[in-house]
Amino acid sequence: MSFQTPLTIGEVINDIHSKKYLLPSIQCEFDWSSEQITMLFDSLMRDYPISSFFFLKILKEKASEFKFYEFLRGYHQRDNRHNPEANINGSDDVMAVLDRQQRLTSRPPILF
Repeated sequence: MSFQTPLTIGEVINDIHSKKYLLPSIQCEFDWSSEQITMLFDSLMRDYPISSFFFLKILKEKASEFKFYEFLRGYHQRDNRHNPEANINGSDDVMAVLDRQQRLTSRPPILF
């Protein structure tokens, strides 16, 4: 599939929460520093382009041949740093995130 219409941040967040996007087992775990996350959100606030995301649509008939993980929620460097395995039984086609997972996982840093 080629370039598509840009998505809003809200649309992407909803799609992640509804498990429309999953991570194939070849993806590395989340490993961005607070500084990298801050720079990403600075770019977003300044309306700078943040590059494209790369997805691969896996038909539901083939999805069971692969292992997928959900996105992290509530990342904590010590207590919650591993993505939970996704249950794809009976699901629709899977949109596997092949690149830019770090950007999709990042949450704004907490400001004190």
